Amino acid sequence: MTRALIPELVLRDPEAGSLFLERVFGFAQQDGRLVLGSQEVILSQGEPDGRHGRIDHLALSVPSISDALAACTARGGVLGESTPKGPVIIPEFWERGVEYVFLDGPEGAKIELIARRPPAAMRPWGHDHIGISCADLRPMRDFFLGIGLEERAAVTLERLEGRVDVAFLAWGEDVVELYCLPETRADPSLNAGQGFWRRLRAQGIDGRQVGPEGIEILPL
Repeated sequence: MTRALIPELVLRDPEAGSLFLERVFGFAQQDGRLVLGSQEVILSQGEPDGRHGRIDHLALSVPSISDALAACTARGGVLGESTPKGPVIIPEFWERGVEYVFLDGPEGAKIELIARRPPAAMRPWGHDHIGISCADLRPMRDFFLGIGLEERAAVTLERLEGRVDVAFLAWGEDVVELYCLPETRADPSLNAGQGFWRRLRAQGIDGRQVGPEGIEILPL
């Protein structure tokens, strides 16, 4: 069975959010979900508290960061506060690193565009990963491994502000990126908001799963 791991985006106005995702990023309605290549999103109505919770962002693979950014901004997309000056490179990831940029999604939800650098093959628009911020990476990693995900890579990034621990885990073709920032280790309440990306929906699990730091996964 092909497994699916789908993020749920909670918005005050899901209808307006759907139109935004269609116009700026190219999503399309399909069977009650929004679809862009290999990426699906479920929208629901609620009251986000304006913060980014444990599920911090959705990352979309793109063939070219410069071309994708130009296309999205031409359709009304705006650079996010995480990358206000434009694309950033992380050289430690994959063969020769990745280039990424954040844009503001509907109501301010974070959406990342990411491309692996040559000689890696270009990837089409679609799913890259779901970013989950952790105050303590190990129990979060163990939780996801315990429900059936498999670890693909683990990297420690040494930065001036401190160590950043990162792990990539896969559920079929879908990937979660777990990461622990120095500021979140020091103050776990930074992840306390319910946020926009409220929970995950998974095909292949029995019943609701609640993990460390309040992470929630519901069956599809």
